[in-house]
Amino acid sequence: MEIERKFSLKIKLYLINRIIEETAAERLNKYNYTSRLRPDSKAIIGAELIEEPRTHYEQEISAAFSARCRIAFELTQTLKLIQNETIRAFAPSNIPGGGDAIWISRCVTTKAGRIYRRMPKFIQGLALSLTLLSQKFSNVLSRYKWLTGLISFTVLSAKVWHSGLIDKVWIGISAVTGLAVVFLLSLWR
Repeated sequence: MEIERKFSLKIKLYLINRIIEETAAERLNKYNYTSRLRPDSKAIIGAELIEEPRTHYEQEISAAFSARCRIAFELTQTLKLIQNETIRAFAPSNIPGGGDAIWISRCVTTKAGRIYRRMPKFIQGLALSLTLLSQKFSNVLSRYKWLTGLISFTVLSAKVWHSGLIDKVWIGISAVTGLAVVFLLSLWR
């Protein structure tokens, strides 16, 4: 029983399409998506899931399956292919005229999800890869925002200093003030 180690684009596409199918059939909500996708474990993880995993390897397979399902579910919500909806329903009661209102959570397929489902696999893969690439790019930018801010400040201060409008002492004071504010904001978070 060898699991598929790489969470490839093909597996993500399969999972997203299965999530949209289950949502369209009104069987999916944000609490039961892993159990609804359990029969597809062979295609998702490359191995059959065991009901009660006992060994570390079986637990690893189960954890990888849950993680992949969670990632795909969040990705379908990020792409706005499905959305969560809470509806009010009434539970029957023996008391005439009585009944308790209960709230039910379910997922519904959006118009974008229905259009996405009808697209050819190539275009689906292209849309998914562009989304994943933009998420990676955004993460890298936010990780190195301090460096980009420092570089842009240095370039701007060099231009202003060479123009002779502001003395280098004032540039240094503004740099120290900016760094102090950024440091204090990072402590506050």
